[in-house]
Amino acid sequence: MSSIKHALLSLLAREPLSGYDMKQHMNGRVSFFYKINNNQLYPTLAKLEAEGLVRLEAHERESYRPARKVYSITDQGLDVLKAWVMDAEEPRSVDDFMLKQYNSWLVEPEAMIGILREKRKEHEERLEIYRGKITGFREQQAVYPGSHPLFSSIAVIEMGIRNEVSSIEWCDKVIEALGRDKI
Repeated sequence: MSSIKHALLSLLAREPLSGYDMKQHMNGRVSFFYKINNNQLYPTLAKLEAEGLVRLEAHERESYRPARKVYSITDQGLDVLKAWVMDAEEPRSVDDFMLKQYNSWLVEPEAMIGILREKRKEHEERLEIYRGKITGFREQQAVYPGSHPLFSSIAVIEMGIRNEVSSIEWCDKVIEALGRDKI
């Protein structure tokens, strides 16, 4: 199942919405970590309905506007979304990982802590790789001027290091918060 389906299920897991409302919520709630092309929304909703993952709940009609179709997630749709959040398969992108985290409220904290510990470990491993690479590059940098391609390589790796450190800190913060919820 494509992640756009999961994005729409994510919104409907929170509340019933019309297609228009989903567009607004995508722009206001998840667009900073997940983008959707608006022309994908209605065909995807139709597929979700055909698969039994969402249902048309109501047609609301105001006298001067066309009817609004309000959709809600089905129990089957909620089960599919929860299973996807817990799926250990590596997300295809950072956006997919963030979308899974956006739905972490649907699963037990202990399970999410395990997933986040694994993700933290991945970030630690990449951080060590970056630190190893940058050490060697910095030794070479003394020989080359700032206009050399090595300068840009170092700058990019330094950004990678900052991203990994930030991701580790974020994992720690969420793990701690989820752990408090168990008490």
